[in-house]
Amino acid sequence: MNERLMKTPEITPPTLTLRYPELGTGPISTDAYWKPEFYAQELEAIFKRAWLCVGRVEQAAAVGDFFVKKLPTFDMSIIVARGKDGTLRAFHNMCQHRGNHVELRAQGHCVGFTCPFHGWTYGLDGKLVGVPDAQGFFDLDKSTLSLKQVALDIWEGFVFINLDPNPCQSLVEFLGTHGRDLEGYAFERGTAVFEYEGTINCNWKCMIDSFCETYHVPILHKHSIKDTLAGPDNPHGRLIDIRLKTPHRTMSVWGNMAYQPNPVQGLAFKYAPGPSITSGAVDENSVLPKGLNETRAPNWSIDVSAFFPNWLIVMGSGMYFTHQMWPIAPNRVVWQMRGFLRPAQNAAQRFGQENSMVELRDAVLEDCNTLERIQSVLDQGLLKEFLYHDHELGLRHQYHVVKQWVDDYAKARA
Repeated sequence: MNERLMKTPEITPPTLTLRYPELGTGPISTDAYWKPEFYAQELEAIFKRAWLCVGRVEQAAAVGDFFVKKLPTFDMSIIVARGKDGTLRAFHNMCQHRGNHVELRAQGHCVGFTCPFHGWTYGLDGKLVGVPDAQGFFDLDKSTLSLKQVALDIWEGFVFINLDPNPCQSLVEFLGTHGRDLEGYAFERGTAVFEYEGTINCNWKCMIDSFCETYHVPILHKHSIKDTLAGPDNPHGRLIDIRLKTPHRTMSVWGNMAYQPNPVQGLAFKYAPGPSITSGAVDENSVLPKGLNETRAPNWSIDVSAFFPNWLIVMGSGMYFTHQMWPIAPNRVVWQMRGFLRPAQNAAQRFGQENSMVELRDAVLEDCNTLERIQSVLDQGLLKEFLYHDHELGLRHQYHVVKQWVDDYAKARA
């Protein structure tokens, strides 16, 4: 083993937070994590204005392909469809006659969309092309009754929408250097996909916070991922680095390169198509973009890249997975996790993938149980402030960005 990889990291005083003096070092009010009035402001100021990831281009690769994305926050359904001209468009899943959903399938292939209530038909471009017994309507103008289009753009194969009819920023502007620095990662190689979903009784920001710090890893995850993402050389689970690219941020996570898996786990790691995120290993053949392991630390394992407001990509050199949090109440969130793996070529590789899925699932469930207990305390108004560790800078940053968006929106509306 390379001596440089085995070297114990020096435990230093707080330094990360001091890079960003505008964020301060004091306690943070918990009001934003449970008060209904603040939650209502978040929906208007953030979720109706920010760019939100809804899928990948592979879900609608060919002309006529479509998928439907439900947005639990607004009980809203969005159709993303590939038109005859090859353009990907997004529409509200809403017939212009009486408002019924025009597409009930989660995904598929078609030449158009027909409302199952009265048979109004729309083309892949959203235009109204057929109305049964049109003569019975008064002054019906089909040209004004297209499906209601939603702003759509694409970054690295990921499909984003914006619910604001006139977004104040393009997707490129919104992602800024955060998006540019991650361009070139092999997202397209992760075509073997697995998914988990659940409703968790906590504020959406609490759940994001749990994935944006590793201070808790040696304690909460002592029976799961402690030895790979912390270990004896990093007993307090300190991060390698945090980079704030407002409103987004990236946390680089330390990896225990000397970790020795148990026999079954070792077989899974050995035969997986690419290094598992839970193994702490790195694919030496991978070429990383500038924004991934930006410090080029030799003991790096993964980056947790948070895209404001509700989407995280956890990236290793051999696989990646995403978390997405959709708030449905001040103290409830729909959590969606999607893993993207290189396709297995044989049964041994498939076993390796399944091991990764289960290890990730079990670690996340440890977080979820804890978060629900935290939320019960917040809802009672018992905890007035959060005290953040230096390596919880990502949490402090999220609070300030959320507060800024809410305050700016209120000022613009005044």
